[in-house]
Amino acid sequence: MSKKSSKWYKNHINDEFVKLANKENWRSRAVFKLKEIDEKYNLIKANSRILDLGSAPGGWSQYASQKHKNIEILAIDLLYMEDLENVNFVQSDIEDFSDNYLKNDSFDKIDLVMSDIAPNISGIESADVPAMLNLADMVVEIALNVLNNSGNLLIKLFQGKGTDDYLREIRGHFDKVRIIKPKASRSNSREIYMLATNLKNELITQD
Repeated sequence: MSKKSSKWYKNHINDEFVKLANKENWRSRAVFKLKEIDEKYNLIKANSRILDLGSAPGGWSQYASQKHKNIEILAIDLLYMEDLENVNFVQSDIEDFSDNYLKNDSFDKIDLVMSDIAPNISGIESADVPAMLNLADMVVEIALNVLNNSGNLLIKLFQGKGTDDYLREIRGHFDKVRIIKPKASRSNSREIYMLATNLKNELITQD
C-alpha cells in the first residue's frame, strides 16, 4: 500500500461517520449526508416514488426504504447492489437506463430523483469538475423527463469552473435551488450537494 493510500485508509477507518454507519448497519457513510438534508427539508415523503441514480452500495435507498415502508424506489447503478426491501434495482449505466426506460410510455412519474453518483477521481480539478458536470447533465436530463410537476432533485456536484453556469441553468427549471455542504461531507473535499425543489410546470419534449 502506498503512503498516500495508507493515509487515506487510516483516515477512513477513524472517520466518525464510518464508525457510526458500521454501528447502525448502514451500507455507507453517505447515508448521513442524505439524512441531514432530509431532516431539514423533508425530501423522503410517505407514498412517494423515488429514483436513485448511482445507487450502489445502497445507502441512500436503504435510508429511504427504512424511513417509509409505503414508498417505491427504483435504484440504478452499473455496479451490482444487494437487494433492499421496497427497492427495485436495475443494473445499468444511467445513459442506457435513459435510452431503454424513459421512452417507455408506461414509466410512471417520480416525486424525487436523487443521485450521489461521481466520476472516478483523478485529483486534477480541471479533469474532475468537467467529468462531474457531464454526469450531472445526464442526471438532470433524466430528472426533467421523469419528475412529476413540483418534483424534487438532489444531486452531488464538485465546486469548480463551470459549476456556477450549471447552477444558473438549473434555476430555470426549478423554483428553488440550494447548495448544501452536509457535515458528513469531508471538509477538504470539493463535494457539494444541489437541492432543486418544485419542478416548474413546463413542457418537456424528447427527441
